[in-house]
Amino acid sequence: MSKKDSSEELEVAGRLHSEQSRSTEYASPNAGLVLLVISYFFNSSMVVSTKVLETDHEHAPGREPIKPLQILLVRMSITYVATLLYMFKNRSTIANVPFGPPEMRKWLVLRGVMGFFGVFGLYFSLMYLSLSDAILITFLTPTVTVLLAWIALRERLTTVEVIGSLVSFCGVVLIVRPSFIFGVATAPDGSAESENTTDRLIATVLSLVGVFGASSVYIIIRHMGSKAHAILSVSYFSLVVTVISLLGVLLVPSMTMQTPTNLKQWLLFANLGVCGFVFQYLLTLGIQKERAGRGTLMAYTQLIYAVFWDVALWHNWPKLWSWLGMLIIVGTALVVIRCKPEGELARISDEERESFQLEEM
Repeated sequence: MSKKDSSEELEVAGRLHSEQSRSTEYASPNAGLVLLVISYFFNSSMVVSTKVLETDHEHAPGREPIKPLQILLVRMSITYVATLLYMFKNRSTIANVPFGPPEMRKWLVLRGVMGFFGVFGLYFSLMYLSLSDAILITFLTPTVTVLLAWIALRERLTTVEVIGSLVSFCGVVLIVRPSFIFGVATAPDGSAESENTTDRLIATVLSLVGVFGASSVYIIIRHMGSKAHAILSVSYFSLVVTVISLLGVLLVPSMTMQTPTNLKQWLLFANLGVCGFVFQYLLTLGIQKERAGRGTLMAYTQLIYAVFWDVALWHNWPKLWSWLGMLIIVGTALVVIRCKPEGELARISDEERESFQLEEM
């Protein structure tokens, strides 16, 4: 081999090494963001499985689709068993297993009750709203949390946050599309959403109740601070949701206990569990590697995934009013986050970090 060929090979190898180094330098500081983006994809897959289970009218002729309470009963009972196994395995580092410190138990129960309203509000809204609309309403949670923190924790409330709250709810009106403003529309069978104004209104109201429940959970967790281990919060949440869901299935006259009737439904339930685990694992890694501010913004990728699933599965592009509502709610939330002092944002995120990592098991 000539010296010329040898020098050319060394030059090519040097360029490749340089490109790999630049790629590594770029990927390293953004690894957390990548993990968060991927984790929210698995979360969206979990949510879309829920919607399909709730709206699949072809799974068995003459039978109703599986109801939200039944899905929650299965999902949360499995989660509770998992938390028990985790707590007893690590009982040397977790105090007062499995019920937590006596002085915190009433708050843990309240956290579970409010958590039920939070998750049920989303699951119910999926029956009548498109995936993107249902997910979009949950983005009101940070805004409502700010208001509740001002009321319950006496935290500072800025003018931007007040205006942002009012503007955000204008975006919700565009999603509800009340008939006295927008007229009456009809949707074809199998649509991703209901065009019945009453159904949409009920779904939106319960979704807003869910937003209030989720916001209350943040306030309760911050009130408890480090006095109760994060896994106890998830344990009470899953236990309370399981109990309430079971009582609902047993006591509501119109509801009967349903089990999957075909391979499709079994696979959807399995997907709930698998995607829930992968989402939780990647979310935890992403939060550990990323700053709170940038990490929070990645939650909005859920909206992109929701629109993707709406189009891919139901061939449903969001209507103009939904796009406007999306722009208003997301834009307002971004402005509020941008205007919040960096130190305050980091403090809030650090307090919620440990529980948030386990919240969506």
